[in-house]
Amino acid sequence: MYLQRMKKAFLNLSLTSKLKYTYTILIFVCIFCNLIILYGFFSREMQKTLSTLTSQTVETVSKNVDSSLTTISKTSTYLLGTTEVQNYLQDINHSEYAILSKQLRNSLYMSLESMPLVSSIIIMQPSGVYEGAARYNLPSVQMDSLEDTPWYEELYSKKGAPILTINGGGYFTFEDDKNYVTLIRLINSTEDAHPLGYMFINISVDSLLSFAREDESNYSDFYVSSGTDTILPFLNDNLNLWLQNVSLDSIYNKNIIKIGHERYLLLKFQTSNLDWNYIAAINYNLLAHQNRAFIIISIILLLISFGFFILIALGTNRFITAPLSQLMKAMKKSETGDFNHANVTSYHDEIGQLQNAYNDMVDKIQQLLDSKVSEQKKLRKAELNVLQEQIKPHFLYNSLGAISYLVTSQQNEKAYDLIISLSEYYRESLSKGNKVIPLSSEINIVQNYLKLQKVRFPEIFNDEYEIQEDVLSYRIPRLILQPLVENSLYHGIIPTCDYGTIKVCIYTDSECLIICVSDNGIGMTQADLDRIWMVQNDSSSQSFGLRGTIERMQIFYETQDICTINSKPNEGTTITFSIPLSRTEKQDEQLSF
Repeated sequence: MYLQRMKKAFLNLSLTSKLKYTYTILIFVCIFCNLIILYGFFSREMQKTLSTLTSQTVETVSKNVDSSLTTISKTSTYLLGTTEVQNYLQDINHSEYAILSKQLRNSLYMSLESMPLVSSIIIMQPSGVYEGAARYNLPSVQMDSLEDTPWYEELYSKKGAPILTINGGGYFTFEDDKNYVTLIRLINSTEDAHPLGYMFINISVDSLLSFAREDESNYSDFYVSSGTDTILPFLNDNLNLWLQNVSLDSIYNKNIIKIGHERYLLLKFQTSNLDWNYIAAINYNLLAHQNRAFIIISIILLLISFGFFILIALGTNRFITAPLSQLMKAMKKSETGDFNHANVTSYHDEIGQLQNAYNDMVDKIQQLLDSKVSEQKKLRKAELNVLQEQIKPHFLYNSLGAISYLVTSQQNEKAYDLIISLSEYYRESLSKGNKVIPLSSEINIVQNYLKLQKVRFPEIFNDEYEIQEDVLSYRIPRLILQPLVENSLYHGIIPTCDYGTIKVCIYTDSECLIICVSDNGIGMTQADLDRIWMVQNDSSSQSFGLRGTIERMQIFYETQDICTINSKPNEGTTITFSIPLSRTEKQDEQLSF
């Protein structure tokens, strides 16, 4: 269900959005797949190559160790039967001890020269007295008796065959605190084969395995052990700490471990001759750093692929999606009445042909609209002219009625003033045939009109004016204010049966000329306001003068947003015209009514 909704949402997207999302997903999928493939290939090949090379190295190291120890063992066999060794051990009474010791010592030093890996050779009598030769210092004996050593019984059971231990099985200690492989042999008499003493040959583990650590890349490390004894620890202390918490038997070949932020590949090898365990640890991170050239090449290839995808996406956007998007925006503008041409491409491809077809359609629509608007304007002009003619006799009849009343009631002076005001009103209203008059003339019309109405409706209303001085020169269509104040009088104040005020305010702000007519009369409901804004022109409506004035202003200034009406029942009504200052500068070439 969720996938279906996602599919539907995707299909409802615009073509531009579909292409953008599609290309984005393809780019990321391609990069992700390339990274996975390269990482997998690199890891597998690196592990395979390193495993092979390291296994060969470990095997070579073990063979070299076996070969070196075998050579030393054979050399020690020759040394057992030398005169110096036999005489030194058979001198039970030590009658010639000094001479024999010197001869033995010289012989041992000669043997050291033929065995470069050997650090010291010791010939020991059963009593514990010994003579030896060392390249640096002889080791120190830690036990009082050889019988306390763990290898003593094994040594006699082998009847002269060598055994190998680490540091003499704890019998010796060395000043450098390093590990030594000790080759121990029982020395028998060459005459009757009875045991005479013991031979200890100490071989430095560092010297024995020095070639195992000649790799300068530092990505590999070696560990060598014999049983529970560590012969050669790792150089990396973290590996040694990790090894202390695991069993050697639990480590299998090609085991991958992670210590901190480092990953290691462990390779295990065990020799059959010495029963030694070899463990090689390969640092993946250091190796990857040394192989960064391959990684850089891979990244460059990915960037090149990404660049090609971007070029394809940009090309598609430049020649397809962008023109289509711009054409769609131009088409959407037609929904709001903007029928301008779309200019998105100058080519004659499919998009260009679609653009030309749209522009032809827009031209035809605009022609039809212009024709229709022209007809509607002519119709509205005729309707408004009729409405204006309705206003004039309506007022004239009311004014003459008031004069008749004054004459019959013998108020001749008031009747005279009323006739003068009526004549000035019509003189200003006619304005020598001008359809646009200054605001000063329009205000005189309103003042004369209200003066006439005060005579007819005494003690009913009062008129107030707040007019900015510099607005009197502005020109507006004539007979704009008079219908508004008439509407305020007849439909606002008179129905209240109470005294009211009609207020005219005219001023300018930064952009508009503001004309505001307000009263504190009966007000209007929202339904009344809605009827005023209705398009249908109902001549029987009580507010035909108000609506006609609004329509005149809308057509004259070519905008619908020119008037606002604020009214509440029993609170009065405020009618406000906001005329752009730039439009008030037009003179007699305006639309005539």
